Amino acid sequence: MIKITKKRQERHNGLHAHRFAAALALVTALGVASCAPQINLRGHVPNPESLALIKPGQQTRDQVLDMLGSPTAIGTFEDTRWYYITRKTEQLAFYEPDLIEATIVLVEFDQAGFVKQVAHLSNDQARDIDPVSRTTPTKGRELSVIEQLLGNLGVAAPRSR
Repeated sequence: MIKITKKRQERHNGLHAHRFAAALALVTALGVASCAPQINLRGHVPNPESLALIKPGQQTRDQVLDMLGSPTAIGTFEDTRWYYITRKTEQLAFYEPDLIEATIVLVEFDQAGFVKQVAHLSNDQARDIDPVSRTTPTKGRELSVIEQLLGNLGVAAPRSR
């Protein structure tokens, strides 16, 4: 009877060792996979074949819209400039993303609405902006977490007839 118990104990210990090794391998694999850089492609990627068909003086705004789709941005002070912006970034874990590649295609229109020029801008010509961090105050008062949780106690729901 003692021998059976020892064999059972050895088998039990061996099973735990295998489970522990499997769990350790899984955690290691997940750790290594999470450290792989993540590549993100954001923005509008115009079709190069359609882009090559756009010639100054030949297409209108509507035709460019049909060929390339909606622009990423339109000029703030003049709506004659359409920007198609693509950004490719690489991010490792929780670090800030690094810009790998950026392409900016500018389609400019004349006053009649025809394409004036198509330009490919470099990333050096792009400028990062810092948004204003101000907030607009709202009316009312701020409630604490406790006031929010206890605020409806004792308030009866309307009765339906």
